[in-house]
Amino acid sequence: MNIPSHKLLAIIDAQVQLVGLGNDLAAVMDAASARAVELTGADGAVVELLEDDAIVYRSANGIAEAQLGLRMPVANSLSGRVLTSRTAALCTDSETDDRVNREACRKVGLRAMVIVPLIAGGDAIAVMKLIWKKPREFNEHEVEIAQLLANMAAMLMQRATQEGPNVLKQRLTLDEASGTANRSFFYEQLQAKLATAQASKGHLGVAVVRINGIAALTEALADISRRIERECRAGDLVARIGHDEFGVILNMASRRSIVTSQLHRISLSVTGESLPGISDAALRAACHTGCSLYPEDAHTAIELVQAARP
Repeated sequence: MNIPSHKLLAIIDAQVQLVGLGNDLAAVMDAASARAVELTGADGAVVELLEDDAIVYRSANGIAEAQLGLRMPVANSLSGRVLTSRTAALCTDSETDDRVNREACRKVGLRAMVIVPLIAGGDAIAVMKLIWKKPREFNEHEVEIAQLLANMAAMLMQRATQEGPNVLKQRLTLDEASGTANRSFFYEQLQAKLATAQASKGHLGVAVVRINGIAALTEALADISRRIERECRAGDLVARIGHDEFGVILNMASRRSIVTSQLHRISLSVTGESLPGISDAALRAACHTGCSLYPEDAHTAIELVQAARP
């Protein structure tokens, strides 16, 4: 192994960080990909999980962040080849490499990538992909660094697979502190519902609820999520999308007045009574809400959330 000593120390530190995250597998993937970007100078990273005949972007940062939750066919993709062969692959230029899904690469904005498998129990269950905006040649460091971090993430994921067939999916999509969906699942569902709205020339609403500056927030997350859910309709989805932030996909959003009315009810539900350790006045002052509507305010998932942020 030819990795410089200072980067080996950083990898060891990253592995300790991953172990410390324990069962929070979404956080494990986010941390692994973020540290891989930091150590290789990549422009972004993705962890793609194999789910049936598709791969889902369960973690994304850098230039790939806008694609979080994206679901792509596994067939005829370089990620699919890595999953099948269980060996790393390099792409120095996506415009000349016939193994890649060129349209998908253009959508993300990448030209070069390193893809390594995450192997759990002898099966390749995911890949980590490091991406660059420009064509480039690679040295062995990029592959070795990505694989070492991927191996640690895979080990933690394997523990979940041993506990039952649905445990891994649950831990990758559920926020344990609040009991709601997590950021990854939120964006997956938002991407899917947005595609439906685009195809039908319909509408889609997004609401964001942020609770700022509350020291006792962690203990109150489950209560807050339940209060938001009380004002949700069939087909709506509540998720914790940040440390102090919830996102809501509003399924019945044919016009802005419907979205703003539902957001008002959500706000009243959240702030209508005190929470343990949080007074009524403090909760009202800390709660900020906003909403957005497709197609009037934005056209992509990440833009809809940004437009809704208060």
